[in-house]
Amino acid sequence: MPIRRDLRKFYGATWRKVTRPRILARAGNKCEQCGVPNNTDVFRIAGYWLNISVDFTYGAAYQWVSHQGSSTRRPPGRRRKVRIALMIAHLNHTSGDDRDENLKALCQWCHLNYDAGHHRETRATRKDAARPLIAIAEGARS
Repeated sequence: MPIRRDLRKFYGATWRKVTRPRILARAGNKCEQCGVPNNTDVFRIAGYWLNISVDFTYGAAYQWVSHQGSSTRRPPGRRRKVRIALMIAHLNHTSGDDRDENLKALCQWCHLNYDAGHHRETRATRKDAARPLIAIAEGARS
């Protein structure tokens, strides 16, 4: 998702060269929520990803892992192949608050699920601001 124009000032050279690499290194270049490795192609079914590990004694082991990190049998649904790109999430939704305890490396699925409530709130606020009748009614109540 593109970064809004008013927030771009927080994602300059320091973010790209210092902050982001530091958080990815801390996470071991994996999602800190579900453990999916960065920059790999994986199969997904509704939040689950297929972890394939190879052992020379037993061969390949297939395991479906949820976004909470727990494993399960094959979940129902359509399987699709996706490329994982880790993002750095601000846990308090405040751009520029780059303290380590406020930042977490998350895959696309985990990041969208983490931010779902915040996205609903901000979308509703933006839509209400664009509706003149609602803005007039809000002003009349105050």
